[in-house]
Amino acid sequence: MKGRISLAALSLGLLAAACATPVGGTSTPSGPPSIPSAPLNLGDWRRANANTIIQNFEREVSARYGLGLALSAVSADLRRNEFTCAANVQTSGRGDPADQVCRKTVSAENCTHTWQVHLFDENGNAALTRARALYDRRCGGDGLLGGPG
Repeated sequence: MKGRISLAALSLGLLAAACATPVGGTSTPSGPPSIPSAPLNLGDWRRANANTIIQNFEREVSARYGLGLALSAVSADLRRNEFTCAANVQTSGRGDPADQVCRKTVSAENCTHTWQVHLFDENGNAALTRARALYDRRCGGDGLLGGPG
């Protein structure tokens, strides 16, 4: 019985991982030394699949924000694009916390779409050294991990 429970739990965990919506990744900013004035492109989020949205958003963030830009300038640009930004205060000492987290949420057609940009300053001089772009979509019928309920 004990072996069956462990095997069942493992199978359920693998199934859940296979159904999970990927959220994004970390990149070294490669954009220009100044921020473009055009709006941040979120892509065709109403029709595209989540993987396409994530990939496009990662590319957009990496191409828009150049290495060494002031974190204040990057977060100001994200605010102009209707993101809410805040300093990330983490006192646990675990993981790899961002210095600032910016988030935008849109609800449409029974779904909630959330984009996040995590800004990192690894040198302590308030300049962008890394960015993490994330996206998540949850719809009314979704259960755990975005799969059918």
